Amino acid sequence: MRATFVVLLSALLAGGLAQSDAEAFEPANFNVSAALLDIGVHVSAIPELAGLENRSSLSACEIACASLQTIDGLGEVLTQGLPAYVNFTGSYWSAFQGEVSPYCVFKPNTALEISVQILISRLTQCSFAVKGGGHGAFAGSSSIEGGITVSLENLDQISVSSDKTIASVGPGNRWINVYQALEKEGVAVVGGRVSTVGVPGLTLGGGISFFSNKYGWACDNVDSYEVVTASGTIINASAKSRPDLYWALRGGGGNFGVVTKFNFNAFAQGSMWGGARILSNDSFPAALDAIYSFATKGSSQDPDAAQIISFGYDASFGPLASVQLDYTKPVANASVFDEFNKITAVKSSTGIHTLSELTVMLNEGIADGVRDTYWDVTFKVDRDLFTFLVDTFYNLLPNIADAVGLLPTISIQAITVPQLTQMQRNGGNALGLDPTSGPLFIMNMGTNWDNPSDDARILKFHADVMNTVKVEAKKKGLDNDFIYMNYASQFQDPIGSYGTVNQEKLSAISKKYDPQQVFSKLNPGYFKLQGVPNATWPS
Repeated sequence: MRATFVVLLSALLAGGLAQSDAEAFEPANFNVSAALLDIGVHVSAIPELAGLENRSSLSACEIACASLQTIDGLGEVLTQGLPAYVNFTGSYWSAFQGEVSPYCVFKPNTALEISVQILISRLTQCSFAVKGGGHGAFAGSSSIEGGITVSLENLDQISVSSDKTIASVGPGNRWINVYQALEKEGVAVVGGRVSTVGVPGLTLGGGISFFSNKYGWACDNVDSYEVVTASGTIINASAKSRPDLYWALRGGGGNFGVVTKFNFNAFAQGSMWGGARILSNDSFPAALDAIYSFATKGSSQDPDAAQIISFGYDASFGPLASVQLDYTKPVANASVFDEFNKITAVKSSTGIHTLSELTVMLNEGIADGVRDTYWDVTFKVDRDLFTFLVDTFYNLLPNIADAVGLLPTISIQAITVPQLTQMQRNGGNALGLDPTSGPLFIMNMGTNWDNPSDDARILKFHADVMNTVKVEAKKKGLDNDFIYMNYASQFQDPIGSYGTVNQEKLSAISKKYDPQQVFSKLNPGYFKLQGVPNATWPS
């Protein structure tokens, strides 16, 4: 079977790319068994699948996983009890994800192998999850209980076009791998700021970058996507080819297929300046003044700059702030940072670094395998609201301060007018933001802790801070509906925050390319078009 499987790859690709947008993407009489046969998988030759119509005593996912193991030429299948399976589930960034037990883990090597898996999942009705970097902070983000977790780690290709304008990146990469490979070519792309974060989740959810004030978010800088759809067909989506799907993938998450290649716009890039400065609480007012000035003026005056400020607590130090300052050129302490340069830092790591080095530095102190939660909301930039949210955070912090292993933070990240302007390129993205609403800022919270017994009160703490600041923002006319997917909790609905028009458009595109709603019904994890993952708000 292996020879037929490989030979038919070119035929499948050609057929998928040649299909007209005017035709129904998947016919009403679509036959999954026939589609598998078209790519060299003979259902009748696999005992478990051959008897599927009569329903054996095997469960759907027993059949699906056994079938993936049976087919020659497919990637690796890890089953429960194997050391490799245990190592895989134990390697998730979040302990919540690691507590999930899939029936099997499938590691495909090609896009075509993902086609096979999707069609077998459809035939057996076995649910599946897709894992890129696995950086989601709640169970089911990229894992699935009793189903197939599809790990994209082997799709780790990175290449640069001969004219160095396009970098083709596989979804199995983390940003550190991408940047280190591209640095050898003297180029970079708009991508993540933390070294261990995966390429697909960040990009499909939007993707804030060191370069965002200059070029927009990561999703605004993808030239085209290679996508495996629910019918197993492999297609390309760009501004000129399938522009509706191209628009939807720019912020719509994994609701439309599995992206197996991101073709990013590349640009020349050498060393940069940046790093973090730790500030004591007596510097908080000046630091908030500085981030306000940057959000309202500095980002427009100098788009090479990026700033983030986070507030936290250390038992041995007390309240503290960490400000991340970055400049896309090797220029130390550029004038756009003058207000921060006047503040005495307790500690500083700023200096000339490569992009990859800066992402490693930003990853320092981010623990793997612990319990964590992330939340975010968006507001209009307002100096008084900055103070209110910081005060609210510290006023409510005593409610959880004794939790073992606690590391709580609240951050302010500006969505500047230059960012919002860049989002309008190539038909715009799905996020529902425009320059007239800016400048905005994301208030995001993240906390690590050790013990399951503290889960409920820590989730309630985040909900209480969010609710309190939201009420104040609404009272002042500063509220904005937008929720950034990559920081959202399981109790929030990012796609619903994009606005009714965009949500309905995303739903229509989903039904066009996935009429049976495979990526809703069989791929239920993370953030879906139909609403919030967990509607029970912590209380």
